[in-house]
Amino acid sequence: MDLSTTGTRRDRQRAATVAEIKAAARKLLVEGGASAVGLRAVARELGLSAPALYRYFASHEDLISAVIADLYDELTAVLVALRDEDAEADLGTRLFLVAGGLRDWALAHPAEFGLLFGAPVPNPLADGHELTPNHQAAMRFGAVFKDLVAQVWHQQPFPSPSDESLGPELVAQLQQKSEYFDGMPAGAVYLALNYWTRLYGLICMEVFGQLHWALEDAGAYFQAQLYEIGEALGLDCPLPE
Repeated sequence: MDLSTTGTRRDRQRAATVAEIKAAARKLLVEGGASAVGLRAVARELGLSAPALYRYFASHEDLISAVIADLYDELTAVLVALRDEDAEADLGTRLFLVAGGLRDWALAHPAEFGLLFGAPVPNPLADGHELTPNHQAAMRFGAVFKDLVAQVWHQQPFPSPSDESLGPELVAQLQQKSEYFDGMPAGAVYLALNYWTRLYGLICMEVFGQLHWALEDAGAYFQAQLYEIGEALGLDCPLPE
């Protein structure tokens, strides 16, 4: 529920203050990186005392988690808008638009991208804990890509490795995720993960300045990689410009 437009006046005031706190945290992130986003720094930015922030966030970790959830939801909204912009667009076009949109957002928001994707992510399910809001937001983001690839496979299954070539240990793990990938078999899930890590790795290297030695502008390389992936998925892909 959005308390900024519903609830009591007190609820709306609290929601507005929470939004201001998160906005201040993001400003500090952009200006100084993740290490600059401390509770005291956020309090100074807003003209509050540090203890006052504890009425809204129990800890620094809670504040960062809330910022991460908002960033994931912002990015997801951008990608969904691109995906649904043209109702007549085929799956290949939509996948290209979403992949390009992720790169564009990352390059325009390197500090935010670094917070989302530049640090290890603990597994909330490892100890049987429930998913936190930021992990739920991350899953909504991931579903944009996952759902498109699953639709491609169900529309026209693309060639994928055999279980024998992947080995029983990997196949067992991939089969556990089959339902999450809308029933795709282990080999197809394997390829989906391959292509995601390929795009993700390329965007990370570009955002974090790891491609300057080879490419002055990685955009053309990114387009060529998208074309190659699209062909492997059996999509009708436009040639790179």
